[in-house]
Formats: sequence, C-alpha cells, structure tokens
Amino acid sequence: MIDKKEILKELESKFAQVKKELSIKPSFEDLEKEFELTDFILSAGFVSENFSRQLSQRIVDHYRDWHGYLNNLLLPNPSFLAGQTETKLFNSEEYRKRIWSLIVLSMKFSSMHSLIGLNQNKKMETDFINHSYNIWVSEFKPGIASIMEKVSEGWNKK
Repeated sequence: MIDKKEILKELESKFAQVKKELSIKPSFEDLEKEFELTDFILSAGFVSENFSRQLSQRIVDHYRDWHGYLNNLLLPNPSFLAGQTETKLFNSEEYRKRIWSLIVLSMKFSSMHSLIGLNQNKKMETDFINHSYNIWVSEFKPGIASIMEKVSEGWNKK
C-alpha cells in the first residue's frame, strides 16, 4: 500500500533539491497550480530518482495534450463529428493563425523535452522548466482559455 504522506514528503524534498540544483524559478506552488504535480506523483505512486525528468514530463504532457486537441481543430478527423463541429467555429484565418501559434509553442517544448532526454543537458532542462512555465502562464493558457470559451459558447448555442 502506498503511503501518500511519505510520497508527498519525498516530493517536497526532491523538489527542493532539484530547485536548488537547476535554479528553477517557479515555486512548487506555482508549478502545482498549473501542472497538478501532486496528483501526477500520487498517480504514479513514486517520486523518481531523476525527479527533474519526471517534472519535465508532467509539464510536456500538458502541452502535448493540448497539441492534439488544437491539431484536431485545424485538421479534424472526418469520422469524429464533434471535432468537425468545433472546427467550423474557427474557420477564419485569424483563428487558424492563433491556433497554429499555440501548436508551434507546444511543439517547441515537446521537441526540446525529447532532445533533453537524449542529451541529458541539465542547462537545457533548467531552461525548459523555467521557460515552459513562463510561456504556459503568459501565452499558452490564456490562448487555450480563449479558444475554449469560443468552443463552450458554440456548444451552448446548439
């Protein structure tokens, strides 16, 4: 049986260690608010010995999840009626450019994360964590929120 308190204590300790080693700027609370680290760790049932990679994985998962949704808005699956319906809400060139800019951001972080996994560059990992958080709160999340408001309004009109 997994002892949640022990895992959370270990998470706190590992985060403090990685924050110091990598000079991570966002606080645990900031990252928790945006990326739900506690739920992720408890779901996994462990804190990795290589916690910085586990943290990076959680961040990139958020970007990648949205990437799939955004990609479907531009190129809907023909057999998925809901996707085709939502795509029609974004048929203006302005919206398509906004969606594409968010896809570019998600791919920037996705490819950077993959490269870090291959080259084990700690400086890049620091940049990844700091920059992906900053972009998430300043651009990506507000962009997604705007799109989801339009999607919600569209479905409420049906």
